[in-house]
Amino acid sequence: MTTAQSVTNEELDQILQTIEMFEVILQSNGEDCQSMEILKEAYWKLNRQKDALAITRKLADTYFSLGQYSSALLEYEGILQKDPANEEVKAALAEVEGKLHPVNGKAPEKSKSADLPIAMDFSAIITEDPTLITTSATIKPDGPKTDQVKLDTDGNEALAKFLIQHRLAPDDTVQTCLDRVSKTNKSLAPGAIASSLIEEVAKSGMSSLENLLCGILDRSKFAYIPLDCYEVDRQVVKMLPEELTLARLIVPFDLISRTIMIATANPFDAAGKAAVQQLLDYNIQWHVADPTAISKVLRDAYRMEKGD
Repeated sequence: MTTAQSVTNEELDQILQTIEMFEVILQSNGEDCQSMEILKEAYWKLNRQKDALAITRKLADTYFSLGQYSSALLEYEGILQKDPANEEVKAALAEVEGKLHPVNGKAPEKSKSADLPIAMDFSAIITEDPTLITTSATIKPDGPKTDQVKLDTDGNEALAKFLIQHRLAPDDTVQTCLDRVSKTNKSLAPGAIASSLIEEVAKSGMSSLENLLCGILDRSKFAYIPLDCYEVDRQVVKMLPEELTLARLIVPFDLISRTIMIATANPFDAAGKAAVQQLLDYNIQWHVADPTAISKVLRDAYRMEKGD
């Protein structure tokens, strides 16, 4: 394997760890576009052209099958830039162009998972369809700040509603836990780690943490990251301010080229996600993680004792 000259030994170890992990994730979910995007960048970073082209083709085909024709077009064109004689990709590209620009002049049908228009309000997108979204935003010139970002809601009410609607836990248990978590987090001391609604419901004994996480993943389009198996650079964690990491359990855990991967304990935290989008000038890949694993990463990053 030939590695890119710009990759240090430390970066190489991290990229190889990333590749190993997301290859496993992709084996269990073959249509996880987020994982394919991450693998594609990692392969190119290491100059593994054959692997990069193969995953790009799989990604393009998946986008096409999901009705995300604009995204598929970009991936097919990217392949042809590297492999201009690929007749199969040329044929696939022609088919995509036919979907985008039909001969009869009719607009192509849009699937439920079709490309989201950039002009749409981001918080509305998350509220109506809480899926993993990749976007980029502008970072503040003097570093991450949240004073101009609305963080008036934490998404716990939306999460509670989801748990109740899908019968992942009893209504009264969820409501009691929601009240307890809301009270705890409102009086949260500076530098303290927030409470997680999912973890609180699990502590009630009415549903296990594993069942709650599996219920969310099975009934949504979220991707899971086994964060407890990941070696996280504390400097990457601190790319976001404590108002988002400690207070909302949102943790950046890896950075590859222009893509930053972020774990959250509450995928329904629309305000938190929107704040991240405003603060980071990167493509963002969202993942759901075990809140206990997120808390451990935060304690390690901020050098906190377990009881803090």
